Amino acid sequence: MKIKSLILCGLFLCGIAFPLDGFYLGGQIGHAALTGKTAPTYNNTIGFAIDLGFRTNPLLDVLFSSQYSSHIGGANGLSLYSETLGANFHIIDVNDFDVTLGAGPGFYFFKYDNKTDTLFGIQTGSNVDVKAGDNLRIGLGLRYHTLFRKDADIGDNFWTIMMRVGYQFGA
Repeated sequence: MKIKSLILCGLFLCGIAFPLDGFYLGGQIGHAALTGKTAPTYNNTIGFAIDLGFRTNPLLDVLFSSQYSSHIGGANGLSLYSETLGANFHIIDVNDFDVTLGAGPGFYFFKYDNKTDTLFGIQTGSNVDVKAGDNLRIGLGLRYHTLFRKDADIGDNFWTIMMRVGYQFGA
């Protein structure tokens, strides 16, 4: 809880330190695929995410994402929750297409067999969005989550490919 509070304070301070061009609220749905030794035990599944963020300037967005996926397998299945913070850089913005590259830290919670493993990791990825209106964005996002495992029983890297829709306030 202390770490989450620290991240939220950092996000707030970033908002004070940088001028804000707008706030972003979005949702995602798509494929969540486990890798490594976890993959044979638990099936890939559909994941869901909520995104909150702000645009500091036309080149940089800071985005907090909360994602959930439930995987069938093992004795009782696996629930995967992730809380990530990312910096997304706009590398191509042509006509109504916007391509971003991003990366950032994250916390990952694996709940299985009445246990919970909490891991730290880094996510990297890219988004391709179409501007469907002045403030509405629809697109596709690909993310790879690299987890730092120490003594966790479970919790391998995973990737997601998700459809995105979002609205940017104040753009």
